[in-house]
Amino acid sequence: MKAYYKTPKTMLQYDIEHLIVYLNEEVVENYVPEEGNENQDPFTAYFYEGPEKDGGTIIEAAESDRDSIINGIIRSKYSRTEEDAIKTHQIMLLLDSNIAESANYKKEWSDFQTWRDYAIQTADDFINKTE
Repeated sequence: MKAYYKTPKTMLQYDIEHLIVYLNEEVVENYVPEEGNENQDPFTAYFYEGPEKDGGTIIEAAESDRDSIINGIIRSKYSRTEEDAIKTHQIMLLLDSNIAESANYKKEWSDFQTWRDYAIQTADDFINKTE
C-alpha cells in the first residue's frame, strides 16, 4: 500500500524480532490530498510504499544495527534461496560466459546489486536520522 506523511519516516521497532521500515520514499512538494481537503494548504509530503496498511514494510531485524537492517531490506525483496540462485548463476557465467541464459543472468545480477546498494544506503540513512 502507499501512504503519505507530513514528516519523513524511517524505522520503528515492530516486535522483538522485527522492525517496520518505510521504503521507496518519494518526496512531493506542494502536495494537496485529493479527497476531502479542498481548503488545505499545499505541503511537502513523504510517500512510502510497502505491503503494510501504513506503507511500511516489516523486516526481520531483532536489532537496529546496520547489518541487520541491510539484510532485512534485502530479504524484503529477495529470499536467501533467490540470492543464492543469483550468485550461482554468476559462478556459471564465470565458467562459461557464452551460456544461453547469460543476458538474463547479467540482468538479475544488476537488479540484485541495485537493490543491495539501495538497502545499504537506506540503512545508513535510517541510522544517521536516528542518531
